[in-house]
Amino acid sequence: MNNYKYYDYLYRNNMSMNNQNLFNQQEGFFKGNMFSNLYSGYKNYMPQRLNPRNEQEKMLYELDSISFAAHELNLYLDLHPEDQSMVTLFNDYRKKLEELTNTYESMYGPLTVNSNEMENKTFSWVNTSWPWEGSNV
Repeated sequence: MNNYKYYDYLYRNNMSMNNQNLFNQQEGFFKGNMFSNLYSGYKNYMPQRLNPRNEQEKMLYELDSISFAAHELNLYLDLHPEDQSMVTLFNDYRKKLEELTNTYESMYGPLTVNSNEMENKTFSWVNTSWPWEGSNV
């Protein structure tokens, strides 16, 4: 069942969420669902935990988990815009994501083409090694 069906189910059954029903951002990212009361594992499948090998990978993992949490809350808020506790939590994640993105980009370069780090820069990522080339370890 995809996330939209989960949120539709909540909406149809007039259920509301609270912060106690949420996984933390890392656990939600790992399981693919921020909402603990909606999580249902698939048979005996156990997702593989990621082990960042360096500081850059740790920051990317953190960026991914925060982005995932913000996106999940955004989907929930599409159906429940009046849930102020979730609005507050969403804004906290959004601010953390912006701060960490700025920190990452100042250290390692732009993440996206609309990054502030792209101004007056050359396309420097083509001059570095790609992850599968192994020299980023």
